[in-house]
Amino acid sequence: MAKHYQGSPVTTTTDQHFIPEIWADGIYKYFERKTVFRGLVDDYSALVSSKGYGDNINIPEMSLITATGKDAGSDVTYDATATTTTQLSINKHKYVGKLFEDVALIQSEADLVAKYSRMMGEALARQVDADIWAELDGLNQSIDLSADNTLTAAVFESALANLGENDVPYMDGECSMVVNPTLFADILNPSAGIAQYFIRNDAVGEGNKGLRSGMVGSLYGIDVYMSNTVSSSGTDGVVAGAIFHRSACAFASQQEVRVQSEYSIDALGTKVVSDLLYGAKIIDDSDNIKGVAFANI
Repeated sequence: MAKHYQGSPVTTTTDQHFIPEIWADGIYKYFERKTVFRGLVDDYSALVSSKGYGDNINIPEMSLITATGKDAGSDVTYDATATTTTQLSINKHKYVGKLFEDVALIQSEADLVAKYSRMMGEALARQVDADIWAELDGLNQSIDLSADNTLTAAVFESALANLGENDVPYMDGECSMVVNPTLFADILNPSAGIAQYFIRNDAVGEGNKGLRSGMVGSLYGIDVYMSNTVSSSGTDGVVAGAIFHRSACAFASQQEVRVQSEYSIDALGTKVVSDLLYGAKIIDDSDNIKGVAFANI
Protein backbone atom coordinates (compact mmCIF):
# COMPACT_ATOMS: atom_id res chain seq x y z
CA MET A 1 0.00 0.00 0.00
CA ALA A 2 1.37 3.36 -0.98
CA LYS A 3 2.24 5.77 1.82
CA HIS A 4 0.90 9.24 1.33
CA TYR A 5 2.59 12.38 2.62
CA GLN A 6 0.68 14.19 5.35
CA GLY A 7 1.47 17.77 6.28
CA SER A 8 1.87 21.14 4.61
CA PRO A 9 3.66 20.84 1.27
CA VAL A 10 5.66 23.63 -0.34
CA THR A 11 3.82 24.58 -3.53
CA THR A 12 3.92 27.47 -5.95
CA THR A 13 1.30 29.02 -3.67
CA THR A 14 3.14 28.59 -0.36
CA ASP A 15 6.56 29.29 -1.83
CA GLN A 16 7.85 29.95 -5.31
CA HIS A 17 11.40 28.81 -4.61
CA PHE A 18 13.29 25.67 -3.67
CA ILE A 19 16.39 25.00 -1.64
CA PRO A 20 19.12 23.03 -3.47
CA GLU A 21 20.61 19.84 -2.07
CA ILE A 22 23.56 21.69 -0.52
CA TRP A 23 21.22 23.15 2.10
CA ALA A 24 22.17 20.52 4.71
CA ASP A 25 25.12 22.59 5.89
CA GLY A 26 22.83 25.60 6.16
CA ILE A 27 20.39 23.78 8.46
CA TYR A 28 23.16 22.84 10.85
CA LYS A 29 24.63 26.35 10.71
CA TYR A 30 21.37 27.98 11.74
CA PHE A 31 20.77 25.33 14.38
CA GLU A 32 24.14 26.08 15.99
CA ARG A 33 23.64 29.83 15.69
CA LYS A 34 20.20 29.90 17.31
CA THR A 35 20.68 27.40 20.13
CA VAL A 36 21.17 29.46 23.30
CA PHE A 37 20.91 27.06 26.24
CA ARG A 38 23.03 24.20 24.94
CA GLY A 39 26.20 26.25 25.27
CA LEU A 40 25.35 27.28 28.84
CA VAL A 41 25.10 23.81 30.43
CA ASP A 42 27.35 20.78 30.81
CA ASP A 43 27.48 18.82 27.56
CA TYR A 44 28.01 15.06 27.82
CA SER A 45 27.49 14.34 24.12
CA ALA A 46 30.94 12.79 23.74
CA LEU A 47 29.98 10.00 26.15
CA VAL A 48 27.12 8.75 23.99
CA SER A 49 28.00 9.86 20.46
CA SER A 50 31.29 7.94 20.53
CA LYS A 51 29.62 4.69 21.69
CA GLY A 52 26.60 4.94 19.43
CA TYR A 53 24.50 2.87 21.83
CA GLY A 54 22.87 3.14 25.22
CA ASP A 55 20.19 5.59 26.24
CA ASN A 56 21.27 6.69 29.74
CA ILE A 57 24.19 8.50 31.36
CA ASN A 58 24.75 8.30 35.11
CA ILE A 59 26.18 11.60 36.34
CA PRO A 60 27.87 11.48 39.77
CA GLU A 61 27.18 14.21 42.33
CA MET A 62 29.68 14.69 45.15
CA SER A 63 28.89 16.41 48.43
CA LEU A 64 31.16 19.07 49.89
CA ILE A 65 34.21 17.73 51.73
CA THR A 66 35.32 19.30 55.00
CA ALA A 67 38.80 19.35 56.49
CA THR A 68 39.51 17.67 59.83
CA GLY A 69 42.03 18.72 62.48
CA LYS A 70 44.79 16.28 63.44
CA ASP A 71 46.12 16.02 66.96
CA ALA A 72 49.62 14.86 67.70
CA GLY A 73 49.80 11.07 67.91
CA SER A 74 46.34 10.54 66.40
CA ASP A 75 45.65 8.59 63.23
CA VAL A 76 44.07 10.05 60.14
CA THR A 77 40.41 9.16 59.68
CA TYR A 78 39.40 8.22 56.17
CA ASP A 79 35.83 8.89 55.20
CA ALA A 80 34.13 6.65 52.70
CA THR A 81 33.50 8.27 49.35
CA ALA A 82 29.82 9.17 49.20
CA THR A 83 28.30 10.03 45.86
CA THR A 84 24.84 10.07 44.38
CA THR A 85 23.99 9.84 40.72
CA THR A 86 21.51 11.57 38.45
CA GLN A 87 20.41 9.74 35.34
CA LEU A 88 20.33 11.61 32.05
CA SER A 89 18.09 9.82 29.56
CA ILE A 90 18.54 10.24 25.81
CA ASN A 91 14.82 10.21 25.13
CA LYS A 92 14.05 13.17 22.87
CA HIS A 93 13.96 12.46 19.14
CA LYS A 94 12.79 15.62 17.36
CA TYR A 95 12.49 16.39 13.65
CA VAL A 96 11.20 18.82 11.05
CA GLY A 97 10.06 17.59 7.64
CA LYS A 98 8.99 19.25 4.41
CA LEU A 99 7.80 18.19 0.98
CA PHE A 100 8.97 20.17 -2.06
CA GLU A 101 6.78 19.53 -5.07
CA ASP A 102 8.33 19.34 -8.53
CA VAL A 103 6.54 22.46 -9.69
CA ALA A 104 8.22 24.43 -6.91
CA LEU A 105 11.55 22.84 -7.88
CA ILE A 106 11.26 23.88 -11.48
CA GLN A 107 10.30 27.45 -10.65
CA SER A 108 12.84 27.91 -7.89
CA GLU A 109 15.65 30.42 -7.49
CA ALA A 110 18.96 29.30 -5.99
CA ASP A 111 19.38 32.47 -3.94
CA LEU A 112 16.79 31.18 -1.44
CA VAL A 113 18.95 28.32 -0.15
CA ALA A 114 19.04 29.96 3.27
CA LYS A 115 15.27 30.38 3.56
CA TYR A 116 14.21 26.84 4.43
CA SER A 117 17.54 25.81 5.91
CA ARG A 118 17.13 28.67 8.36
CA MET A 119 13.53 27.78 9.16
CA MET A 120 14.32 24.12 9.79
CA GLY A 121 17.53 24.79 11.71
CA GLU A 122 15.88 27.37 13.93
CA ALA A 123 12.90 25.08 14.58
CA LEU A 124 15.22 22.40 15.95
CA ALA A 125 17.18 24.98 17.96
CA ARG A 126 13.99 26.30 19.56
CA GLN A 127 13.00 22.78 20.53
CA VAL A 128 16.36 22.01 22.15
CA ASP A 129 16.27 25.30 24.04
CA ALA A 130 12.71 24.61 25.21
CA ASP A 131 13.65 21.18 26.53
CA ILE A 132 16.72 22.45 28.40
CA TRP A 133 14.79 25.38 29.86
CA ALA A 134 12.01 23.02 30.95
CA GLU A 135 14.63 21.43 33.21
CA LEU A 136 16.15 24.71 34.45
CA ASP A 137 12.66 25.99 35.19
CA GLY A 138 12.73 23.60 38.14
CA LEU A 139 15.69 25.17 39.98
CA ASN A 140 15.40 24.56 43.71
CA GLN A 141 15.96 28.19 44.76
CA SER A 142 13.91 31.21 43.66
CA ILE A 143 13.73 34.94 44.37
CA ASP A 144 10.50 36.90 43.99
CA LEU A 145 10.56 39.81 41.59
CA SER A 146 9.64 43.27 42.82
CA ALA A 147 6.28 45.01 42.40
CA ASP A 148 4.78 44.62 38.92
CA ASN A 149 7.20 41.70 38.39
CA THR A 150 10.13 44.05 37.94
CA LEU A 151 13.79 43.01 38.09
CA THR A 152 15.41 45.63 40.30
CA ALA A 153 18.96 46.01 41.60
CA ALA A 154 17.75 44.83 45.03
CA VAL A 155 16.25 41.64 43.55
CA PHE A 156 19.43 40.94 41.58
CA GLU A 157 21.59 41.46 44.66
CA SER A 158 19.35 39.08 46.64
CA ALA A 159 19.89 36.46 43.95
CA LEU A 160 23.67 36.89 44.19
CA ALA A 161 23.48 36.61 47.97
CA ASN A 162 21.50 33.39 47.61
CA LEU A 163 24.10 31.95 45.24
CA GLY A 164 26.95 32.95 47.53
CA GLU A 165 25.29 31.45 50.61
CA ASN A 166 24.88 28.17 48.74
CA ASP A 167 28.52 28.11 47.56
CA VAL A 168 27.68 28.65 43.91
CA PRO A 169 30.80 30.24 42.34
CA TYR A 170 28.96 32.84 40.28
CA MET A 171 32.17 34.78 39.50
CA ASP A 172 34.08 31.86 37.98
CA GLY A 173 32.90 32.52 34.41
CA GLU A 174 30.72 29.40 34.40
CA CYS A 175 27.47 31.09 35.44
CA SER A 176 24.92 32.58 33.05
CA MET A 177 21.82 34.69 33.44
CA VAL A 178 18.92 34.11 31.05
CA VAL A 179 15.84 36.35 31.08
CA ASN A 180 12.73 36.90 29.03
CA PRO A 181 12.36 40.13 26.99
CA THR A 182 10.40 41.79 29.82
CA LEU A 183 13.17 41.36 32.38
CA PHE A 184 15.73 42.44 29.83
CA ALA A 185 13.76 45.68 29.42
CA ASP A 186 14.00 46.10 33.21
CA ILE A 187 17.76 45.72 33.00
CA LEU A 188 17.92 48.56 30.47
CA ASN A 189 15.48 50.76 32.40
CA PRO A 190 17.37 53.29 34.58
CA SER A 191 14.46 53.53 37.02
CA ALA A 192 14.91 49.86 38.02
CA GLY A 193 18.36 50.73 39.35
CA ILE A 194 20.19 47.92 37.60
CA ALA A 195 21.08 49.56 34.27
CA GLN A 196 24.15 51.27 35.73
CA TYR A 197 25.75 47.87 36.37
CA PHE A 198 24.91 46.40 32.96
CA ILE A 199 27.58 46.33 30.24
CA ARG A 200 26.03 46.00 26.79
CA ASN A 201 27.79 44.03 24.06
CA ASP A 202 27.56 46.86 21.57
CA ALA A 203 29.16 49.23 24.08
CA VAL A 204 32.34 47.14 24.10
CA GLY A 205 32.42 46.35 20.38
CA GLU A 206 30.78 42.91 20.62
CA GLY A 207 27.39 43.70 19.14
CA ASN A 208 27.54 40.74 16.73
CA LYS A 209 28.07 38.31 19.61
CA GLY A 210 24.45 38.67 20.65
CA LEU A 211 23.26 37.92 17.13
CA ARG A 212 25.16 34.64 17.21
CA SER A 213 24.43 33.41 20.71
CA GLY A 214 21.70 35.51 22.30
CA MET A 215 24.17 37.13 24.69
CA VAL A 216 23.27 40.78 25.23
CA GLY A 217 25.80 41.88 27.84
CA SER A 218 26.95 41.23 31.39
CA LEU A 219 26.06 42.06 35.00
CA TYR A 220 28.75 41.86 37.66
CA GLY A 221 30.77 39.67 35.30
CA ILE A 222 27.88 37.28 34.62
CA ASP A 223 26.97 36.90 30.95
CA VAL A 224 23.34 37.86 30.29
CA TYR A 225 21.20 36.22 27.60
CA MET A 226 17.72 37.11 26.40
CA SER A 227 15.49 34.30 25.17
CA ASN A 228 11.87 34.05 24.07
CA THR A 229 11.96 30.48 25.33
CA VAL A 230 11.61 31.88 28.85
CA SER A 231 7.95 32.63 29.52
CA SER A 232 6.81 36.26 29.43
CA SER A 233 3.60 35.41 31.26
CA GLY A 234 2.90 37.59 34.28
CA THR A 235 1.19 34.74 36.13
CA ASP A 236 2.16 34.37 39.78
CA GLY A 237 4.94 31.84 40.32
CA VAL A 238 5.98 31.62 36.68
CA VAL A 239 9.75 31.77 36.27
CA ALA A 240 10.81 34.78 34.18
CA GLY A 241 14.56 34.19 34.25
CA ALA A 242 17.39 32.60 36.20
CA ILE A 243 21.05 32.70 37.11
CA PHE A 244 22.60 29.25 37.02
CA HIS A 245 25.96 27.50 36.97
CA ARG A 246 26.87 25.39 33.95
CA SER A 247 26.67 22.27 36.11
CA ALA A 248 23.00 22.96 36.98
CA CYS A 249 21.84 21.01 33.95
CA ALA A 250 23.24 18.21 31.81
CA PHE A 251 22.71 17.80 28.07
CA ALA A 252 23.78 15.07 25.68
CA SER A 253 23.22 14.60 21.97
CA GLN A 254 23.59 11.06 20.71
CA GLN A 255 22.85 12.08 17.14
CA GLU A 256 23.55 15.60 15.97
CA VAL A 257 21.44 17.34 13.34
CA ARG A 258 20.99 15.01 10.38
CA VAL A 259 19.43 15.81 7.01
CA GLN A 260 17.94 13.14 4.73
CA SER A 261 15.88 13.31 1.55
CA GLU A 262 14.17 11.07 -0.99
CA TYR A 263 11.95 11.45 -4.00
CA SER A 264 8.25 10.61 -3.62
CA ILE A 265 6.65 9.41 -6.83
CA ASP A 266 3.23 9.60 -5.15
CA ALA A 267 3.61 13.27 -4.27
CA LEU A 268 5.76 14.15 -7.28
CA GLY A 269 8.17 15.94 -5.04
CA THR A 270 11.18 15.61 -2.76
CA LYS A 271 10.74 14.84 0.93
CA VAL A 272 13.35 16.35 3.26
CA VAL A 273 13.64 15.66 6.98
CA SER A 274 16.11 16.89 9.57
CA ASP A 275 16.29 15.30 13.02
CA LEU A 276 18.40 14.89 16.16
CA LEU A 277 18.40 12.67 19.26
CA TYR A 278 19.24 14.08 22.70
CA GLY A 279 18.35 14.41 26.36
CA ALA A 280 18.49 17.02 29.15
CA LYS A 281 18.34 16.74 32.94
CA ILE A 282 18.52 19.22 35.81
CA ILE A 283 21.23 18.46 38.39
CA ASP A 284 20.30 21.15 40.92
CA ASP A 285 18.58 19.98 44.14
CA SER A 286 18.25 21.00 47.78
CA ASP A 287 21.57 19.36 48.71
CA ASN A 288 23.48 20.67 45.71
CA ILE A 289 22.27 24.18 44.78
CA LYS A 290 23.42 25.31 41.34
CA GLY A 291 21.28 28.36 40.58
CA VAL A 292 18.39 30.65 41.46
CA ALA A 293 15.26 31.58 39.51
CA PHE A 294 13.37 34.88 39.30
CA ALA A 295 9.68 34.26 39.97
CA ASN A 296 6.66 36.43 39.27
CA ILE A 297 4.58 37.52 42.25
